[in-house]
Amino acid sequence: MYLEGTQMTAGMHVIKSDAEFKDKGSTDLSNIGPFSTTQGGDGGNAGDTFFVPNFYYVRDFGDKYKIGLGVNAPFGLGTEYKDGWMGRYASTESELKSININPSIAFRANESLSIGLGFNIQYMEATLKSDIHQAPFWSDARAKINGDSLGFGFNLGFIYELTAATRLGVHYRSEISHSLEGDAKFSNMFSLGGGSVKTDADAKLNTPSTFSISLSHQLNDRLTLLGDVTHTKWTNFDELRVTNDNTGAIIQLVEEKWDDSYRIALGMKYQLNEQWILRTGIAHDQTPIDDNYRTSRIPGDDRDWLSFGASYTASKHLTIDVGYAHLWVEDAKINEQYDILGGAGGEGNLIGEFDSSVDILSVQATWKF
Repeated sequence: MYLEGTQMTAGMHVIKSDAEFKDKGSTDLSNIGPFSTTQGGDGGNAGDTFFVPNFYYVRDFGDKYKIGLGVNAPFGLGTEYKDGWMGRYASTESELKSININPSIAFRANESLSIGLGFNIQYMEATLKSDIHQAPFWSDARAKINGDSLGFGFNLGFIYELTAATRLGVHYRSEISHSLEGDAKFSNMFSLGGGSVKTDADAKLNTPSTFSISLSHQLNDRLTLLGDVTHTKWTNFDELRVTNDNTGAIIQLVEEKWDDSYRIALGMKYQLNEQWILRTGIAHDQTPIDDNYRTSRIPGDDRDWLSFGASYTASKHLTIDVGYAHLWVEDAKINEQYDILGGAGGEGNLIGEFDSSVDILSVQATWKF
């Protein structure tokens, strides 16, 4: 409701993640009786570089309403380890992609209160890879699980003007239930003479609901102070269970037991002149991952953000925004237990910690018509 006329925004975010494992006593796989194998390396840098787009559109709809469309990727990223690393029977590659299409409508209830409501159409795709230990005279088999899903949800919020200089915002975004359907492929199987087999697979996954309270206060004609607290309800992510769609047999089961988390952010923007706005901010982003259930697929921990950027008004029709953020990730301790011999009596432990960080560079353009 605070955007004038018709506007369209398109942006791109380049996200570079780094995650390096430091071994601190992982199980030596060469000690597993007749099924001996080498322990393997540390996996190298499991991070990667990702390109994440976003698009937003808003226009007037009558005298009191505005309609809009948002397209973004709220969940994603992943890990990929070097071949033959010591945790390969737990994971070798994990990737999650999503796209969220969010049409919305907003209206001004009175001079102080604006209300918005949106509907979400969310597509999600996941890939999970790991190795399977076989007899010592045959190399590891490979497991690859693929699946995708379409889910639906809603979001609503309001902005209330406490004073002419101070606005309070409240926003809720619902969880979205996904039922990912796809297949599980097992290749280089000793029992098949090096051949492959494929079976149907599915998994249930609920994205978390979020609840945010934010505050904006214009201190003077140049400086505005900003704050935000967001609660993310991750407790519905209790396990990663992949089953055969036809028989119900478990293909993969990993306990996750995530907790709810909070993110606290403070920022400011400074109107340098008519063309330039400067921005900076800090945030503490709490991990939902319990230390006792951390896995090599998602080895995250608490994150601290430092961000800064600028807006340049090139003309009355065009504004360019650039932003950069660095995330310091707390060293993530891991003691992951996993099956080696397919239920035949062999287990391994990946014991150590991950040293991680993230850098984000964002560029976007806004056109006003």
